Amino acid sequence: MSDQRPGRHEQIWQRLRRVILDAVYTLRGPPPPDVVQKIDDVLREAKQDREKGEGRCRDDDETP
Repeated sequence: MSDQRPGRHEQIWQRLRRVILDAVYTLRGPPPPDVVQKIDDVLREAKQDREKGEGRCRDDDETP
């Protein structure tokens, strides 16, 4: 997987955001700005958690 382009992860996060917003729109109509903001906040936190997790995994691999 290390051969992936650097922007690939960002493309996945953007696609995930689009899918969530499309689902909300389909089920409830246009989401209000506060709902869009909350979705963005949750995705940002998930992205940060994933990045922190990657760092821990790399550190674990280096320990004897």
